[in-house]
This record gives sequence, structure tokens and C-alpha cells, in this order.
Amino acid sequence: MSGAMLALFAAHSRAKRRVREARTTPDHGVLGSVPEATREQRVQTSDGATLQVWEYGDPGSPTTVVLTHGWTLSGELWSQQVSALSKHARVVVYDHRGHGRSDRTPDDSCSLDQLGADLGSVIDAVAPWGSLVLAGHSMGGMTLMHLAAQRPSLFAERVRGVVLVSTSAGELSQLDLGLPRPLGALVRRFGARGISALGRLERRVEGRWVAPPEVWLAVRHLNFGPGAPARHVDEMLRVVSRTPLGVVSAFYAALLAHDGACGLPVLSTVPVTIVVGGEDRLTPPEHSYRLARGLPDAEFRVVPGAGHMLTLERPEQVSEAISAYCDSAASDSRNHLLSSAG
Repeated sequence: MSGAMLALFAAHSRAKRRVREARTTPDHGVLGSVPEATREQRVQTSDGATLQVWEYGDPGSPTTVVLTHGWTLSGELWSQQVSALSKHARVVVYDHRGHGRSDRTPDDSCSLDQLGADLGSVIDAVAPWGSLVLAGHSMGGMTLMHLAAQRPSLFAERVRGVVLVSTSAGELSQLDLGLPRPLGALVRRFGARGISALGRLERRVEGRWVAPPEVWLAVRHLNFGPGAPARHVDEMLRVVSRTPLGVVSAFYAALLAHDGACGLPVLSTVPVTIVVGGEDRLTPPEHSYRLARGLPDAEFRVVPGAGHMLTLERPEQVSEAISAYCDSAASDSRNHLLSSAG
């Protein structure tokens, strides 16, 4: 066996050992299960694609919370927020096109503008009246920015609060993923080409892929804070492994082209909370600071020790930020009813 092969084998063995150690670290937390959906349906978008949508909680609630997920993920990773929020409000969760159980569409339809329009279609179909609280994680937060640019009247008339979790208004091509300078420079220079190659690789990969230990460790490093429980990484990888590689590639290109500045003037007219993990490597705190400068009245929170997947790592803090707007929206609705009765 050559020296290079021996080095690769040794590195693989070390990665396997580190994953085993992570899995044996004491962890007494519970991911929790999603309550049974009150309704499940398909919603058609402006270009004819259909999206999978779930509704939870009281269908007669005057406030609807809409949760939008991130790149390569699905609506099911909002499970802990659904459990907390559906006790007090109606909650709508859906899968972006190409993700989860929604339709896959051509690559040229995989844009943030289209995701903004898709979210508008979901709201029109399942929440055509009442107050809205919108929350987006990562690419989901970017989706909210594009919806705001497209439909400012919706925000003026119905949106009572927006929560932007681990997201960015743009310049994602400049990320170095927290790697040392030489490696970070390589990521900036060649990362897009590497991800675009996934679309070609998809034809050679049938069914679900199984992440080798090196990928497991990379996912934990990029998405979670230090010492994140193995169950969080497993839960994320379970969902990511079902996302077609071509979809991963197409939406990565969309993320690099994303410019959310178009929606910030509209978002500045409604209450906004920005939440980011202090150890986030995919949308680092600097991106949230820039967002906060564009939204000077927004509440800004940094969660120490947490990474990109705040919805899994710090579910209570994400739920609390959203529920605060549910409370104010419910109060607004009660005051409106009282004034109407008077």
C-alpha cells in the first residue's frame, strides 16, 4: 500500500473514531415529536409546481405563523418550534420546491425570487386572512426578504412580526466557512465549482446516500456549535440525504446570487427580530450585523456557543422570539374586535 493510501486510511480511521466518541458523549436531551397536523395539502405555485404544506394548531386562530426552512433541509426540522407554537397559534410549515415532499422543478426556477413568490402562493392558499408572523431560517430568511420586495402591501396590512434566523442579505460568495486562511481562500475560489459538480454526480448516485464519517464531522463543524449532540447532526443528515444533489447544486448557485437588500426597506416597516449563533460559519454573525444595520429598529440577538442550526441547537430561544410576535398579534386582533364592536 502506498504512503498516500496509508495516510487516507489513517485519516478515515481517525474520523470514524471521532464520530464514535461524539455518539457516546452523554446527551440527555430529547428532539421531541411534531403534533399531528390538523390539515395537510398541496399548494400550486405561479409556475405550476406543487408544494407540500402542513397546518397545526387551532384553524380558527386569528394569527398564523408561517415557518420557512433552509437550503437542503425541509419543514420537518421546525418540529420543536411547531410543538411550542401550535399550542397558542395556527402554524403553517411547508417544503421549498425540490426539498422534502414538494415538487422538483427545473434548475432555472431555483431562485430566491421564485421562493419568495412560492411563499406568497402558500400564504394566499392557506392563510388568506388574519394576522401573520413570518419566520425564516437561513435560505428561508432570504425567502422572506424577496417576498417583502414583491408584496409590500402584504407586510403593511397583515404582517405583525418577522424573525430572521441565521440568515444573510447577500455576499455569500465571500464566505470562508471559518477555515484557516489558505483553505478559506480555496473555498471562496473553487467552492461554487465543487458544488455545481454535484448536479453531474447525481446521475451516478441512486437512492439515498450514506454520509461517511468525514462528511458527518464536516456537517457538525459547519452547522453546529462546539460539542453539539450527535442526535442533532444525525437528524439534519437524515433530511439532507433525501435532497437530490442537483437541487443542492442549483440552490447553491441561487444563494451566491442572492441580494436581499431589495426587501429591507419593506421589512423596516414591521417589527423584526434577528437571531444568529455566535459560532455560525455558514451565515456568520457579521452577516447578521449587516442586516441589523439595514434594519436599525430590529431586535438583534447573538446566541453564544451556537452554530447555524439554531432551530435544533437552541429551539427554545427561536420559539420565544417567534411567540413574542404571536402574543402582540393576538393583542392587536382583540383590540380590533373590541373597537369594531364599539
